Amino acid sequence: MTTESNPEDLNLPAQTPAQASPIEAVQSPVAVEVGAQLPGTADAEGWRRLHPFSPLLRGGIALIVIAGIIIANFRDRIIEVFFAEQLWESGELKGVVEEQDMFDYLAREGLLLVALAVVLGVIILVIVFSWVGWRFHTYRITGEAVEGRSGVVFRARRRAPLERIQRVNLQRPLLARALGLTKIEVLTAGQGGKVELAYLGHRDAKVVREQILRRAADKRNGVLTPDAGAEEISAPAPVGYDGYVYTEASGKLTERAQDFADSDVDPEAIAANTLVKVPIGRLLGSIALSWEASITALILIAVIVLGAVLEPAIIFGIIPLIIVMVGIMFSQFNKGFNFTLSRSRDAVRTGAGLTATATETIPFGRIHAIEARQPLLWRPAKWWKVRITIAGHSVAQGGQNSSQNVVLPVGFEDDVLRVIDTLLPGVGDDPAEMQALRDGLTGSGLGYVGAGPRAGWVLWWGRKRAGIRVVVDEGAPLADATLRIRRGVLTRSLAVMPIVRAQSVQLRRPLVHRMLGLASIQAHTVLGPVQLEMRGIELDQAQRTFDELSATVLRVQGEDAAHRARS
Repeated sequence: MTTESNPEDLNLPAQTPAQASPIEAVQSPVAVEVGAQLPGTADAEGWRRLHPFSPLLRGGIALIVIAGIIIANFRDRIIEVFFAEQLWESGELKGVVEEQDMFDYLAREGLLLVALAVVLGVIILVIVFSWVGWRFHTYRITGEAVEGRSGVVFRARRRAPLERIQRVNLQRPLLARALGLTKIEVLTAGQGGKVELAYLGHRDAKVVREQILRRAADKRNGVLTPDAGAEEISAPAPVGYDGYVYTEASGKLTERAQDFADSDVDPEAIAANTLVKVPIGRLLGSIALSWEASITALILIAVIVLGAVLEPAIIFGIIPLIIVMVGIMFSQFNKGFNFTLSRSRDAVRTGAGLTATATETIPFGRIHAIEARQPLLWRPAKWWKVRITIAGHSVAQGGQNSSQNVVLPVGFEDDVLRVIDTLLPGVGDDPAEMQALRDGLTGSGLGYVGAGPRAGWVLWWGRKRAGIRVVVDEGAPLADATLRIRRGVLTRSLAVMPIVRAQSVQLRRPLVHRMLGLASIQAHTVLGPVQLEMRGIELDQAQRTFDELSATVLRVQGEDAAHRARS
């Protein structure tokens, strides 16, 4: 039998991802603020164009392919033109001349001019279509939403309401970094909830991001911003990998170099010493002690031993496996390089990347669950990994395996506590509360409802660590109440969910649990990597915990609904 308490049935304000559709069709014009501090020149309706170099990153790829085909077919002629003298002296020119290539064929058939005209026409078409696409790709930021429109033949218009924005990301692929360009991704809850601005100048993109975050925060707080230009917003100063804050550039070349090296860290976070960083040595160590590296090493040792005993040729059979695993580990290093996490005025910001960099900005109140994990091989080093569940990046969208769910690739216990305190302001304000979090990570789990004596049949060796706790601090705002679940043997974990983010709670009794007199408690939020379930609880304790959790969900979300109504 299943007992469930659902916020929708209990008139709670929670919404499912499907209900919170992010991209809405624009039915009526939206008023545009005058004088907004945004890069570029706006038209009468507030629409602005992207960077003029943007077509190079779209149509430029086609030009590179065309150039590659030409070089591949005319490589011998190119060699002959540039190295004719050296080849003639060495006696190799005769072979080059006699060899038939595409140039000889076209010349013999009288199609050389036709081929050149076709190539030139294709290049012109690519340039024209890219330029036209750029002319028709515009964006604007109003007091209600971030909007983007694109397309020439088939027009598309996407709208992300400010109150539903979950994240604002800056993406900088290697070629874009070299050109000083940055792509902005505005993500909302629901499937396909994304507005892309590709591309803007790097410093302009940072200004646009700050403008979006500022307006989104004002919208959530009920603050009216009739004139967004009343307060000028400037881009934060560039910060190098070493944490050095660059001064004003003396020229365009220096500015471009600073933008390329910019790790997009808020200088105020550095000054306030609120920055969480991952040293390169620790990152390399965590990759070397990962399950992928360990399994690869064991297979390699086994194959080498077999090759020495049986047949040395066996060793060559695992070369593809080694190449694949090295690629996976390099990808982990590339994505985790120079990882930083900091708190700004309105949001939490993470950034990382070696060749291509990515900066993710999450407004406060958008995180649905946090989980700290400690794999077995990391335990001697006392390392942890922290990941989150956030709307707009669900399992269905690849969120479970994406690096964008990771907010701390590897860190110590103190780093984990700082991350939780950063992501959930107010949870770690009390030193006693921080000690309670520490106890949940590595302590005895004081205050947690543990598993029953017969739970070893369903939890195996994890029974002693498993526990669940509803935390409502006296004197603290009710919105800071959390649900915490600890579990795991080989991989330890502590999951923390703000109860205000609960969509439903459930008491479950599968067949084995019923036979043993046990029950399971599960809390539901948006889909993501963090699972909030505690199994193997004695039935009477499970019922009391479920009732306490249900009552707390009603109180917290009822108060949240009242606060929203007042604002």
